[in-house]
Amino acid sequence: MSPIRILIAEDHTMLADALQMLLSTQADMKCIGIATNGHSAVEQSKNLHPDVLLLDLGLPGLDGLGVMKALHAMEAAPRTLVVTARMDAGSVRAALALGATGYVPKNESSSELLLAIRRVAQGRRYISNDIASLFVDDSVTEATEIKLTNSETTILQLVGEGLTSREIALKLNISEGTVRKHRENLRSKLGIRNSAEMAAYAIRTQGGSTQPGDL
Repeated sequence: MSPIRILIAEDHTMLADALQMLLSTQADMKCIGIATNGHSAVEQSKNLHPDVLLLDLGLPGLDGLGVMKALHAMEAAPRTLVVTARMDAGSVRAALALGATGYVPKNESSSELLLAIRRVAQGRRYISNDIASLFVDDSVTEATEIKLTNSETTILQLVGEGLTSREIALKLNISEGTVRKHRENLRSKLGIRNSAEMAAYAIRTQGGSTQPGDL
């Protein structure tokens, strides 16, 4: 199997070098380039066609959100794993809305970062627990506050375990359309905007895994 081809977009040289060294220790990963600003990240993505882009949001010239906007125009854009110091809900929501497949803080452990890269390369979402916590208001997470049916609770749990809609349908022996309908109801009840936020909510409240699936 070919290694995961990874482009690092990080303007801090020491961190970029550390990431490159970490990737070099993994037989299934290969760093194909380092971009130190946003414009370079876009150009190298176009020219090198990485499988995964490790993207810092605080890039000079064109920030990470701008990079993702530019990548939307690409026919085969890389999957984007945001690796950043920005932990505010606004940045997270913006990145996920622009198509980020994963979001982890820069202080994440090496093992978790490698797991995130592999999950993102597989087409699954990865949202760290620290990020997931941003999507839950503790004042409304008690069972008495949000009424979910047994089916909705089960599906939310499976979302947190990383299952896709198709996998959930097969596991529960129901149609994929029924799963989608339950997800629509969950988004409405929980005030969740998109699938990535549902995965984050599931991880935080349902004890799911840290690698939510591609929803």
